[in-house]
Amino acid sequence: MADAIKDLTASLPESQKIYQRNARVLAQEIVGTVFIPYPFYVREAKGARVTDVDGKEYIDLTMGFGPLLLGHSPDIVIEAATEAARTGLHMGLPTPYQGELAELVVDATPCAEKAIFCNSGTEATMYAMRVSRAYTGKDKVALFEGSYHGSHDYVLTEADKSSERLAPHIRSRGSGVPQATLDQLLLLPYRSDAAFDLIRQHKDELAAVIVEPVQSSNPRTDVGPFLRELSDVCRECDVLMILDEIITGFRFGYGGAQEYFNVTPDLITYGKIIGGGIPIGAVAGPSELMSLFHFTGDEDADPKGAIFSGGTFGGNPMAMRVGAAVLKHLRGHPEIYEHLSSQSQRLGKEINDFLETEGIAARLMQAESMFQLVFQKEPVESAWDVDDSTWQTGANFYARLHVNGVIVPGIHLFFLSAAHTSEDVDTIIEAFKRTFAETR
Repeated sequence: MADAIKDLTASLPESQKIYQRNARVLAQEIVGTVFIPYPFYVREAKGARVTDVDGKEYIDLTMGFGPLLLGHSPDIVIEAATEAARTGLHMGLPTPYQGELAELVVDATPCAEKAIFCNSGTEATMYAMRVSRAYTGKDKVALFEGSYHGSHDYVLTEADKSSERLAPHIRSRGSGVPQATLDQLLLLPYRSDAAFDLIRQHKDELAAVIVEPVQSSNPRTDVGPFLRELSDVCRECDVLMILDEIITGFRFGYGGAQEYFNVTPDLITYGKIIGGGIPIGAVAGPSELMSLFHFTGDEDADPKGAIFSGGTFGGNPMAMRVGAAVLKHLRGHPEIYEHLSSQSQRLGKEINDFLETEGIAARLMQAESMFQLVFQKEPVESAWDVDDSTWQTGANFYARLHVNGVIVPGIHLFFLSAAHTSEDVDTIIEAFKRTFAETR
């Protein structure tokens, strides 16, 4: 690993200079989950490629951590953003643009009659949990081990692997989360009937269960029966089901994972793709629930249990106009999803066949155009099964993959986009094979 990092660092002199300058003033660059053990800065991006500050071009599989389903800077996004910039970057006051995007989101969401917009997926899950507590009058929220729902206190959690797998203990992911917050959460075992027993046991204190239809840490498509039974159990127990489609929304098809798996939640959260690369989050659901977002501070005017939500940039006109342009384009071009699915299946199959033939201790987990590479041969049923000691192997692999012309982010989750051609996928497959040969 040291040799790969040393070679990469030496080949990126401009990135080194920027890192040395930034280290004096930046406490952290981008997000804390991204581990890139060498200085690397991107100058520009277009389609399926990025160019770094040293002028080197790579095929990108980061895709902005998921929002860029159409690739970097597609023309429809540039046109919508340019027009929005001409008429006003930010108002704070109501604009006509939120309604158009809300109509598109609601039309694509079986459970939804209304939507609200915010600035990020983190805000969306925070609001969904808040409105669930207000509506039910109960305080606790359940989530699954291995899940990721953003970075506010109520979701910044993980399982303590020294506890029982079928009744996992919860702990915070990092410091600064009060124990009192953790006491309002229930951690559930993923893809286990034991989760249903825990929901029934705690139903009188549970406001909601929040779940990723496909976990970003464990992408797989065999979860439909589990999600549908979870929905049934939640309704049986008068517990709301929040489907977190911040990553999967509009990626698995225009109807997202709820259409893909035929599951209907009580609330749904969106982000990423619906902003087309502009920061965004959304919560959508039936009018009865969404009416609680009507907060004026007037007890006579507000519905019972109204919650406060707000932010300076919520409903930002650029995000609204870009988002509407992206969703209308996706709705009108179903061939995008056919291309994504066929190329993603080919990428996953060819790499896993290669790993099996060569006897390499790794497996590419896949759910349509979402991928996660794990460096072990043992089956992965949930994040509990992932060997945490393999992080150094992963860092070495991705550094060498970088040298071979393909970028995968330090979170190890990566994506194909509509901008990746079949020739790009050929190149990616060969780069992965070459890198495995160099690291095995």
